[in-house]
Amino acid sequence: VAGATTAAATASAATAPVVAGALPRSLTSGSANPKNNIILMTDGYKFSHHKQYPVSWMPPYARPAAGAEYFPPILFPGQAGRPGSTIRCLRPVPVNVEEPERIMKITVVTNVSTAVVEVEPAAGHEPADLTFDGRPLPYSGQAKPVIVMALSDAQRAMLKLPANYSRIKFANMDESKLKRGSALNDNFEGGYNVSYFTPRAYAEVFDNLQGDNIVFFGLQYFIKEYLVGEVVTPSKIDDADAFIGRYMADVRIAGPSFADGFDYTMFPRGDWESMVSGDYDETGAGSPSKKGKLPIKIEALPEGTTLEPGVCCFKITNTHPRFFWLPNFLETLLVQVWYPMTVATQAREFKKTIQAYSILSQRVSQLPPELGPGEFTEENLAQDELAIHIAQVFDLLDFGYRGVSSHETASLGSAAYYTTGFEGSDTVAGSRMLLQYYNAQGGFQTIFEEGHGATSVPAAEHSTITSWADVSPESDPAEYEKAEYNAFTNMIKQYMPSFAVSLVSDGFNIWNAVMCLWPSDDNSNGGPSMRAMLAERLAKGQLTLIRPDSGEGVETLPQLLTVLYMMLNEHWDHELRPLAPIFPEGDVHAQKYAEIVQKVCLKVGMQEGNPFRRCVGQQLRVLQGDGVALDTLPDMLASLLANGFCANCVHFGSGGGLLQKLNRDTLGVAFKCCAMYVGGKTFPVGKDPIAGGKKSYGGNPAVVRFEDGVLRNRGEYDEHGNMLRALPMSYEEFVNGAPGDELRCVFKDGVLLEDQNFGDVKERAKIRGLDAKLREAVDNLYDKIDFLQLMSSDESMAIRIAEASCGSKWAQQHETKLADLMAMLPQFEPIFQNLGLAPEMDSVTLLEHIKFNFVCDRQAKKAILKALTAGDAAAAHAALENKIVLTL
Repeated sequence: VAGATTAAATASAATAPVVAGALPRSLTSGSANPKNNIILMTDGYKFSHHKQYPVSWMPPYARPAAGAEYFPPILFPGQAGRPGSTIRCLRPVPVNVEEPERIMKITVVTNVSTAVVEVEPAAGHEPADLTFDGRPLPYSGQAKPVIVMALSDAQRAMLKLPANYSRIKFANMDESKLKRGSALNDNFEGGYNVSYFTPRAYAEVFDNLQGDNIVFFGLQYFIKEYLVGEVVTPSKIDDADAFIGRYMADVRIAGPSFADGFDYTMFPRGDWESMVSGDYDETGAGSPSKKGKLPIKIEALPEGTTLEPGVCCFKITNTHPRFFWLPNFLETLLVQVWYPMTVATQAREFKKTIQAYSILSQRVSQLPPELGPGEFTEENLAQDELAIHIAQVFDLLDFGYRGVSSHETASLGSAAYYTTGFEGSDTVAGSRMLLQYYNAQGGFQTIFEEGHGATSVPAAEHSTITSWADVSPESDPAEYEKAEYNAFTNMIKQYMPSFAVSLVSDGFNIWNAVMCLWPSDDNSNGGPSMRAMLAERLAKGQLTLIRPDSGEGVETLPQLLTVLYMMLNEHWDHELRPLAPIFPEGDVHAQKYAEIVQKVCLKVGMQEGNPFRRCVGQQLRVLQGDGVALDTLPDMLASLLANGFCANCVHFGSGGGLLQKLNRDTLGVAFKCCAMYVGGKTFPVGKDPIAGGKKSYGGNPAVVRFEDGVLRNRGEYDEHGNMLRALPMSYEEFVNGAPGDELRCVFKDGVLLEDQNFGDVKERAKIRGLDAKLREAVDNLYDKIDFLQLMSSDESMAIRIAEASCGSKWAQQHETKLADLMAMLPQFEPIFQNLGLAPEMDSVTLLEHIKFNFVCDRQAKKAILKALTAGDAAAAHAALENKIVLTL
């Protein structure tokens, strides 16, 4: 009966209606992946590091006194109720067992040591101190320099020892704890090891950056996912022990004759087991609060903080001197914060670039003044009131999910994208990650549910459009085009209530799509026409996106907008505000900007006024999602402005360019050991290669905010911000804290101490100044405007109109619509004649004529784009030669 009742209740719960508006708790909470094993989440070579540091640790009661007759012991007796050492196991050392002259060695693994010892047969008169049969055995003998051990036959055979080694003896000295020549190991008390994480330099796409533009983000995810709670367990220790022995095997030897080549000399099993028990000092009484937790602390800047290269973002320190090796061991995992930090920095630079060109094109928010000033000025952008904020949230969309290396990469990268205030992403993993890992006090849930601050929109992809048409060679071109048109109208019709829809339009012929299908009045399929639905959406204040996905954006964007200006002119704003000054009078960039505006006015047929055309209410926009990266975006925007369009005419979407085309060297990220504290003394540590470039801060850095508001590692600096002398933390400051230090303890001994709210992260990452980026944009546009204006020349537009005339099934030979288009656009007729483009040509002949005479070949196109990226407009002109367009 009880079973049936339970089953009924379960079935009832499974079929219960979902409460509208309720976000399931499973979306905001999660458990650690059981496959995570922190002991195995490091670089392989780090398995050998615990024996390499200049310090070692033993329990206080077992440390050898000066002048003692034995050195740091492997086996030691208990004292005053505290247990002695316990042999966990014995392990063979890889060697050729058939070598008659071989030296006999074994590995003795205890609760304190993993020691390699040389053994020899014990003499008959030497009594055994203990007998070992493979089961853990506490040592109950005396403190002595030589140990005699009797072995069971199974143990002797497993250790690959000859038959006469059933009783062995070895020096009771752990060589790995001696640290010969070290000045830090006098008392075998271990020490505190401080390592810090820092981005060292701007490189690659950030080459031109200066100042505090790096956005620190992502640490909290790694802490919550991998470090919080009981992450060290007996089963994970066993797994790691078995794996490491094989992973670090001696590659010269293998097989039974060589003890399989497995190397067990590198695994500090006793240290890991003490983390399981919480008995770090081997007192026999573990601490329940420490059970299974990592004895480390992490001090970090608040996430979202902006900083210069070289500044410490966070530090990791062991909280018990036994685990001096642990900060370096965890470095491999935590250094991966480089990725979300670099994406956050890049997304912010994307936004600054779009903002700069928005200012230059005199952009104004589409929202009412009740929400704040709408003019895109440096001051208004810094204030970020709602009118300005909302206008920008979709300026850059995250398309990176499919283009990154893993789901976790997508989660981290997309979450980092949101730090800069953008809100449109198709990478679902990012907002899911933020709900689970950056949702303190429900902060991101509020952003997500109430502010709709992480969204996508109904959007077509190529398959939802191209699947409507019969692509076989014998299909009728007219029916083919009608099928594409029906796909377009179906998509818009299905999502008419939605605020935004995005329709990919280059499945066949983007020029035909924007000239003949988007503006079409055809309603023969029984539904409203495209033009009618666009008009309805315009009247309701809805956003409609036209997405090309091919061609070169620097060329196709001004051409597409020119076509839309001709064909859907009712969507364009014809009452633009007068131009406002951007730079102070007399500023060299004020003069440059005036010259730019004059050239743009002439381009669009004006003598003066505002030449930067834009659509009503920012409601019809082109969505450029192909080839968008930080180094291509400025020229795409410059091309818009050069040809008389406002920056808000285009949404940009970036996938690999945003989330994948970067690496750890993009910001020169490194994790460096900077200090050790032993016996109340400070030992600064640093790196200073003779080849240069990778010098680290010598000592434990405090991070302080200087009078100019910029964070720096504590030290003395010259007037240019170059460090003259480091001022690292003393031992007293290490213990009690340094005045003015901005680093805060966010994690300690398995517990997250600060759960950061994503709203606060975004606030810290806000863009505060644009002067440098604005001047960079003026210089870029000024240098390239003459070349960029060729992109929408009358000749290039005539070629696009001719391409449009070939229809959806452009590759099949058939009559064109060129005569109809010439009648619609008579101003182009003489240009068609000059270019030899005639209505009598069939589609194949027409396109071959265009391709042969007017389109750059691949090498020329590549040379042009390379020259533009390099800022060499003259070289771009030269590479264009007598051609007119970059691509067909």
